Amino acid sequence: MKHKNILLGLFICLFYGCTDLGETVYTGVSTNNFFRNENELIANAGRAYTKMQGYNSEQSLWTLLLQASDECAVPAHGGAWYSNGRYEEIQTNKIPATNKLLTKGWNWIFNGIAACNEIIYETELSSIQFEGKNKILAEMKILRAFYYYEAISCWGNVPFTIDYTATGYPEQKSREDIFNFLVQEINDNVAALDDEPSSANYGRITQAAAYCILAKMYLNAEVWFGTSMYDKAETICKKIIDLGYYSIEDDYATNFDIDNEKSKENIFVIVYDRVNTSGDGNAFYLHTLTLEPASQATFNIPAEPWSGFLCQPDFFQTYDEKDIRRSESWLYGEQVDIDGNSLNFTYNPIFDETKYYNSNGGRGDYDGARCWKWHYQTDGSLKEYTNSMDNDFTIFRYADVVLMYVEALVRQHRAEEAALLPDFQKIRTRAGLKAYTSDQLTLDELYSERGRELAWEGWRHEDMIRFNKYLKKYWAHPDLSGEIFRNLFPIPADILNANPKLSQNPNY
Repeated sequence: MKHKNILLGLFICLFYGCTDLGETVYTGVSTNNFFRNENELIANAGRAYTKMQGYNSEQSLWTLLLQASDECAVPAHGGAWYSNGRYEEIQTNKIPATNKLLTKGWNWIFNGIAACNEIIYETELSSIQFEGKNKILAEMKILRAFYYYEAISCWGNVPFTIDYTATGYPEQKSREDIFNFLVQEINDNVAALDDEPSSANYGRITQAAAYCILAKMYLNAEVWFGTSMYDKAETICKKIIDLGYYSIEDDYATNFDIDNEKSKENIFVIVYDRVNTSGDGNAFYLHTLTLEPASQATFNIPAEPWSGFLCQPDFFQTYDEKDIRRSESWLYGEQVDIDGNSLNFTYNPIFDETKYYNSNGGRGDYDGARCWKWHYQTDGSLKEYTNSMDNDFTIFRYADVVLMYVEALVRQHRAEEAALLPDFQKIRTRAGLKAYTSDQLTLDELYSERGRELAWEGWRHEDMIRFNKYLKKYWAHPDLSGEIFRNLFPIPADILNANPKLSQNPNY
């Protein structure tokens, strides 16, 4: 079937629980009896990768990051989706520590960290040695580094522990201390990882994935704690480029097709599958979150979508009309059924921010462009939210590496060099646009280009902060330029109340 099923086959028993009574149940089994070979070790490590699958659910980190940016909105619809104002709180950046999406995003991160800590402990405890053991340990440590990277990106100073056996409350450490630990952890373990992508390591941490975490951290170091590290970001991105295993696809849609595991841009993905990753909290169900029920006829979807997530109008208008990515990412204008017949309605991509959040009303039925960047299968298998789409979700994509590399050069006043990069030029030309000249390649333009290329891939919130756009006025977001503290989320109230060693981020 799909080569990603190699990964799924190894993890499936742990993902969903073994139903074959003849299968070994590992709970309570000595680690010396369990870890007999690499496949069994991978299967145990699969629990940490499984935690990743909750990223794209309605209430998780991805949703939090989308709502906290200018690329997505969830306006009320006839009172539906008002949800006690939790989406409005995130979108307007007036976020109380009790916001449910805030807590869900935090829990996704720290549940992943806990899983990594446990697996590292179990693996190190085993006295059995065999080829591949050090690689799995390195994967778990760098996957843990990814989770911690997301934590310091969003919250700054967070509780920190890498000891599964530790009792008591974890200490809160500074963003810079954790940053330095992660840099060392990645550098100490990256050589043990696979350098070449393959069917055997698809969906797992490789050298390029580890380097992507470093590149992201180095790009953000100046805005995080005042230390410029753009030269280091440049060096790390060049390492990924020089591996020679990744390239810009000829067709933008290849990265998001139903069978997108074939994309040469995939560096680190969350593996999804309609059979093996369905279920509440494990599925990727964008079709349910974004489409109007009338779009069932467009994609042969038997279950009614929820009409929630929309492209924010200001963001939609950043696309040139010739930009292929606009039509490849968004449904707008007149809609048709699966046979091309008119459905007699249009999605209106531009609508007034006054028709926004209202517990008794809100936007109209067809206001807002809808996302179909990850194209939907039309065989009738997309049902309710417990049924996953087949598209894998790419966390780290080669196009992002190229854009990070270009940004590092531009920030070092080397726009002329950046504009000549063939991979960067191809990102533009495959979108049907002209490549940038060095004069056009300003930071503001690069910020907009990152938005168009990486829409809804989870990076806009961080980009907005790094490019000093996050606190400014846009659509329904008020001007908060004087409230710098809002560049960090508040620590969730439940977490703060449970750990006396934590201090809330200032001014919350």
